[in-house]
Amino acid sequence: MLLQNLDGTYIKKQGRKSRESKEEGHIEKSRYPNFNSPEALIEDLKDTGFNMVSGATNHSMDLGKDALISSAQLWKKQSNILFSGLYDSQEDCQTIRVIEKNGIRFSFLSYTFGVNEATKRQYRNQLQIYPYILGQLDKEQIKEDVEKAKEQSDVIIVACHWGKEDVSQISDLQKEYAQYFADLGVDVVIGNHPHQIQPIEKINNTLVIYSLGNFLSTMKGVYNQLEGMISLDFVKKANNISIENITYIPLINHYNDDVVTIYPLQDYTQELASQHTILKNQPNIIEEFKTYIQETINNKDIKIKM
Repeated sequence: MLLQNLDGTYIKKQGRKSRESKEEGHIEKSRYPNFNSPEALIEDLKDTGFNMVSGATNHSMDLGKDALISSAQLWKKQSNILFSGLYDSQEDCQTIRVIEKNGIRFSFLSYTFGVNEATKRQYRNQLQIYPYILGQLDKEQIKEDVEKAKEQSDVIIVACHWGKEDVSQISDLQKEYAQYFADLGVDVVIGNHPHQIQPIEKINNTLVIYSLGNFLSTMKGVYNQLEGMISLDFVKKANNISIENITYIPLINHYNDDVVTIYPLQDYTQELASQHTILKNQPNIIEEFKTYIQETINNKDIKIKM
């Protein structure tokens, strides 16, 4: 199972989905600081091969409750994609997302540390009245979800939107909740939000991937262009399931004139870097990235493919 871009694929999305129509109840697409993506993006993700999507982010309430619920309902219609993090009702929130692959049942949970301070007061009030519409870092709710997931699945995967933006160091909040997920017996935690890669570690039997960085973006920071992909195997022997063959695959978010292409770092050349909008004035950036990856991942049990 490859988390992020092949069989059993996962993506963290920022931005609600909506129809592009101007009919009543439809919200037009928009960009930073209040994201709203066109409905067509769902088909693009499906065509690319993604089948696990996390919707809980700090931008989930950018356009309020109605937009969030619209997004949740659009994703629920997708039969081949497991979507978690946004919910259209209390009952929906209490329904654990489960998928079976090769005789192993996986449950998929999704949480965010909260929403942006800049979110309109009326939308923040809506979230207080209807807290169930968004997966949030609430320990009682998480414990309840994990207990339900254990009853329905063999492996529990959590997507967690946490940490500080543009920082490679792990925050206190990340450490606290990583330990909590481990104490509950979650199998894998996949983190995002920092927009940079962060360490990977095992806590008890829980694999914690603190941040994979971006995937597709036109952010302006040098280290926003370095990102990661994780390949791993879930191996079932008798009644035991283990995580094996963990491989970290560094990627480069290459863009020029707002055309974005993703390259494995091992295939990226200095010639390509010289054409990159951000990296073109960084003559030794590939070697710098390789050193940075080794220092950041810093885990002898993980093979780094670069």
